[in-house]
Amino acid sequence: MLRPPTWLRSLAPLVLADLRRRYAGSVLGALWAVLGPIVEVAVYAAVFGWLLGAAERTGMPYAVLIASGLFPWIAFREALEGCASVLVDNRWVRRSRVPMELLVARLVLVSLVRAVVSLLVVFGFAAFAGRGFNLAGWILPLIALALQALGTYGLGLLVAPMATLAPDLRPTLVSLLTLLTFASPILYPESVARGALKSILLCNPFTHLLRLYRSPVEAVPGPTVLAAVGVAVAATVAALVVGRWVQARLWWKARDLL
Repeated sequence: MLRPPTWLRSLAPLVLADLRRRYAGSVLGALWAVLGPIVEVAVYAAVFGWLLGAAERTGMPYAVLIASGLFPWIAFREALEGCASVLVDNRWVRRSRVPMELLVARLVLVSLVRAVVSLLVVFGFAAFAGRGFNLAGWILPLIALALQALGTYGLGLLVAPMATLAPDLRPTLVSLLTLLTFASPILYPESVARGALKSILLCNPFTHLLRLYRSPVEAVPGPTVLAAVGVAVAATVAALVVGRWVQARLWWKARDLL
């Protein structure tokens, strides 16, 4: 019988402490976890939706499209960029028994707050617009959130030791994630993609996660749902397996460099 790792009991207190520290000293406190993303959505909606006319090609309000895509993506990006420097920023881990898995999991869960805000926006709009209650459609975003958390954790286990051994990986990762921002249907609807761009989107696991996130407000056919879940699950399992494999082989080398 598999037992949960011993460090799991320390995860929740560390995540709560990080969230408190992030908003400590501000007048609105933890409300910034919601207000900050809303301001970002307003800016993107004004620039891309109003000035560039992207809102005319969406089947849902452009602000909802942005919120449902941008927040999960920022959570993913913030977690990976944090994992790239987590060991260097916590050199004390070399002289302690704190496992790297705990540091990575903490970053993933703290970053996931933005993705939770995305769910609130999607669910809120679906209820307000009277889209009706479809159990499958409302469960799929929760499945997407869980898969994103697990997949990001696996990639974090891969990135943390590799970025410690090869510091040039950190700026490379930032550039790659910036490129992937536009290779994902985040700022534009998937329906506008044609030719090579459409093929790129279909090969991008995040595209399939976004289909699940948006399912309460944008109906997804049954076969497409199955395909999206299948691709997302396969990508998550691959990230976990490869991440654990890399961590097992590179952790001690990375630790010796700290």
